[in-house]
Amino acid sequence: METTKIVFLLLPKMHLQDLAGAAQVFYEASELGNRNFKIHFAAADKNVTCAQGLAFSTLTNVQDLSLKKGDMVCVPGFDFASFQAGELDAVIERSKNWLWEQREKGVYIASICSGALALGRMGLLDHVDCTSHWKCLSYMKAHFPKAHVLENRLYVFDKGIFTSAGMTSGIDMALALVERWRNPLLAAKVAQEMVINVRRNETAGQQNIFLDFKNHFNADVYKAQEILANRLDASFTITDLARIMNRSSRHLSRLFKDHTGETVQAYREKLRIEHGERLLLHTEMSVKEIAIECGFGNPRQFSRFWGRVKGCAPGEFRRGGKSEQ
Repeated sequence: METTKIVFLLLPKMHLQDLAGAAQVFYEASELGNRNFKIHFAAADKNVTCAQGLAFSTLTNVQDLSLKKGDMVCVPGFDFASFQAGELDAVIERSKNWLWEQREKGVYIASICSGALALGRMGLLDHVDCTSHWKCLSYMKAHFPKAHVLENRLYVFDKGIFTSAGMTSGIDMALALVERWRNPLLAAKVAQEMVINVRRNETAGQQNIFLDFKNHFNADVYKAQEILANRLDASFTITDLARIMNRSSRHLSRLFKDHTGETVQAYREKLRIEHGERLLLHTEMSVKEIAIECGFGNPRQFSRFWGRVKGCAPGEFRRGGKSEQ
């Protein structure tokens, strides 16, 4: 199989996480897949300092790279405030013609997080479905009106342009590309090697239930949320939860509702739905196995719960969800 070159175009004030996650995916894919990905780190300048203060030196100049159709150039995200202040304008302008040349050759163009802002500034997102970190979406809509900016998406593939949301979503996008370009088994092996237990699909929201209700500072409620999230397979009641925490069930119920706006049962149901959705879409587990994993006594109980919330059977949801990917 022909080697695919993956070029990370490093801009000043780049975020380390945006670069490292996706680069690690392609590195592992190469190690596990007969070295059929080759990673390059390039820039318009020899030296680049990231937002976290780490300096990269003697980088390959983009003009010295020879890419072919099917290779990819990826722009990791950078500090949004620095971009808004115009500190990246000059380097984006210097990189523009080269990126357009690659685009016209059939090289895929990608971005992670705020990297989409650079693509938008270059006009590469005109008439393209795209996304970015949720903090950048309003700016993109206002400044790049020809771009089709999508919210609540982890990543978007359109017309050979791949964009992803914030930070770790670059990992999800890279895994999806490994699956698309190679095979699902290799993507699964990479996820296993990187200790990624459940992959997120592109339509998953940028916010999630495991984080949405943790914007408080109550230690007891936070501990309860951690227990619930880590014990979805356990069919315990509020009384069981209170006993584990050495609190009264009445006190814990009131505390939980006061600090999250949700009852313990409603929160647990949302955890079960999100976990069940991921397992249905991204594993080959049977409905029975998923029911047990989500804390239900049997598949029938799980199916009734799923139908009430989603309006369809788990199997129907799985078939419909996979057909859209």
